[in-house]
Amino acid sequence: MLRVVCMSLLILINFVLQSTLFQSFAILGVIPDTALILIVSAGILRGDIEGAIFGFFAGLVHDLFGGYYIGLYAMLGFLTGYVSGKPFRDFFHDNYFLPFFMVVAAAAAHQFLFYCCGFLFTGKIDMLYYVRSIILPKTNYTASLAIPVYSLMHAINARIERYERSRRSLFKPT
Repeated sequence: MLRVVCMSLLILINFVLQSTLFQSFAILGVIPDTALILIVSAGILRGDIEGAIFGFFAGLVHDLFGGYYIGLYAMLGFLTGYVSGKPFRDFFHDNYFLPFFMVVAAAAAHQFLFYCCGFLFTGKIDMLYYVRSIILPKTNYTASLAIPVYSLMHAINARIERYERSRRSLFKPT
């Protein structure tokens, strides 16, 4: 129950910060996608199923309050959480390089899919412009925050796991 409450609060806090405070830190008109970092981190730290559920709800919040297409962010968040958690069951979670590269790959893939869904279908086919002005800056900006946000998620996850382990103890000290 504590994990659900903490992850729900994390999604809501991230959405509020991303829609208010991070708007003032825009560089070249783009803001970092911290929700994507949280989704990748949840997938790596908790596995494919919990990462997919976290990604779905983080994307759904974004869709309901700020997305152009209902369900696009939820679907991409679900897939990102699932894919980022699938190969890392026995991954050493204190290693920060693999989450960094996963965030870079996920950010580039997300932006390319947004290009395909949002611009390509409307007839705007100038992909080189979109890559230069949106995909590369947003991927770089998101990647610059990947390690600090992952370390925050790692610390939160470790505290929750310690709490859950203490609550499930078979032999409690008297």
